[in-house]
Amino acid sequence: MPERTEDTTAILRLDLLRTYKLTWLPGDLLAGAVIFLVTIPAAMAYSQMAGLQPINGLYASLLAMAIYALLGTSRHLIIDAEATMAILVASSLAAVAAGGDPARFLALATMEAIIIGAIQLTGGVARVGFIADFIPKSVITGFLNGMALIIIVSQLGKISGINLTQEDFFPRVWEFYNRIHLFHQPTLIIGGACLVGLFLFHFVPILPEAVLVVVLATVAVISGDLGSRGVSLVGSIPAGLPHLVIPQVGFNDILALIPYAAGMALVSYFDTITTARAFAMKGGYRIDPNQDMIALGIANIGAGLFQGFALGSSQSRTVVNDMYGGKSQFAGLMAAGLLALFLLQFTYLLKDVPLAALSAIIIVAAFSLLDVKEVVRILRTRPASGFVSLATTISVLITGLMTGILVSVAFAIILVMHRLARPHEILTRPPSMPSFLIYRFAGPLFFFNAAYFAHRVKEVIEEATNKGPVTFFLINAEAIVDMDINAAEMFDELHQFLKKRNIVLGICQAKGHFRKVLLSTHLAEREGIILYPTIAAVFQELTKKQLEEEAIKTAAAAIEAVTGADKTAAEIDAAKEEAIEIELVKPAVVAAEPRKTAAEVAAAEVAAAEEKSADITPDEEETADEEINEEEEQLQELTKKS
Repeated sequence: MPERTEDTTAILRLDLLRTYKLTWLPGDLLAGAVIFLVTIPAAMAYSQMAGLQPINGLYASLLAMAIYALLGTSRHLIIDAEATMAILVASSLAAVAAGGDPARFLALATMEAIIIGAIQLTGGVARVGFIADFIPKSVITGFLNGMALIIIVSQLGKISGINLTQEDFFPRVWEFYNRIHLFHQPTLIIGGACLVGLFLFHFVPILPEAVLVVVLATVAVISGDLGSRGVSLVGSIPAGLPHLVIPQVGFNDILALIPYAAGMALVSYFDTITTARAFAMKGGYRIDPNQDMIALGIANIGAGLFQGFALGSSQSRTVVNDMYGGKSQFAGLMAAGLLALFLLQFTYLLKDVPLAALSAIIIVAAFSLLDVKEVVRILRTRPASGFVSLATTISVLITGLMTGILVSVAFAIILVMHRLARPHEILTRPPSMPSFLIYRFAGPLFFFNAAYFAHRVKEVIEEATNKGPVTFFLINAEAIVDMDINAAEMFDELHQFLKKRNIVLGICQAKGHFRKVLLSTHLAEREGIILYPTIAAVFQELTKKQLEEEAIKTAAAAIEAVTGADKTAAEIDAAKEEAIEIELVKPAVVAAEPRKTAAEVAAAEVAAAEEKSADITPDEEETADEEINEEEEQLQELTKKS
């Protein structure tokens, strides 16, 4: 059972000192050192991707790792410069920045980080961390796949030495195709070698592959004097820690940034909380989503105030933290401390790092975001969700990342509304009771699906009537947890429809607001509507009535056989009643107990099949249909035997 953490809603996580175990220290020190080594090339690469200087990525990483370690609730999560937010920064600022002035671009980037942080901080304080649960994985997968492809294409020019001017995905691919013969040979050799090295060194755990590739590429540049041959280098990086700078931007700039910042805040938080939950489950502890939203918001505000850009969770460095034995947030503090020391004394070591090596790191990171297997799995289990995922990817590639965020949210809303409006349903007709229909509707009844529900009930009754008379229609309301007034009026109309056809309407397992509405509107008191606690109770009552009717007919036939014409009508009736009450009905009912037991088993089988259908996720419904059909066939065999 997962271990419960202390109270996680604290602005400063001072409980870390009180609960820290000394046995964690060796692992935290080693993990912190490795995280520091990986952060240097990665932060510079993602800063370059965001359109900023490499030093801005290091500043952002320093603040983010330290702040989250002090405020966050995940013991493994590393908040840092990462690919998702870097490409979103570049995409959003391209629409806002004008003139290409580097100082203005940096000011807008830092202000955007502050706005994102303010949104996340406000959301955490207001305890709205649950919003991440409203975006389905299929939409997020489609968005990340589109973003990964955009990241890869954005680095083609830098890794090959070709000057590309187009910014959009398809025009840039076409431009690269037409200008591929203009590649710069030394740059392409360095970039290609780094790509190969990153893939190969991934399977040789000597040092983190990004560190090893950057070191080897830098040695090659120095030994071959490739800087003088046109290979672009990082260049001189100023030594020292970042200092507080208030972004000098106008009010109109802030208004223009807010829509982009809102979408980026959501994407950043969703990615963060998903990663934090995964590692918390693995480590056997709990996290507080609202506190983590606060920590992420303050980390972004800190990065923006100290010359950094918007940040998110770094999955690669979080994995490194876990892989090298990190047990607490102290590993993040250790990495931040080493990075501060590096910024103070050792930035001169980075001046000969080739930019092509950083582009190679970005491309490999983008490939890790691609998840084709997940799309195939979604297409197989739930084609509608799979097509939404593909549509999200295509929309991101055509319209760009920022518009793609809005499209992704729109797709998520449409998908949820479609599932609510057209939920899963099951119809069962036991062969032993051919006039008995069981209908399960797996969703609440509201104005937007009430008409569909009534239409489906009428449709299944018409289809069933063509195969034989229907006298009893049972709605299994286990999944109908709520109903509004529009749906209640529809229910009244449906009752009249069934009443005209002499069909009794049964409702079982009504609960919650659905039951309250049935009672408050007096629908449950209407003639021809019967409420049952469970589906087994329905089978028991109907079986009992059937047995009694059969016993009465048998008793009446027996009395007719033993009475003669010399008996009066009153005497015959009295004899029938006595025989039915004492000698024939009771033995018949007792003898029929096995049939009641079989009916109860059949009811349990129906309930089990419907319960299983209710538990599955919408993405698994179509796969589960075949299993449900098999269970219904077994149920039919069982009811035949009964």
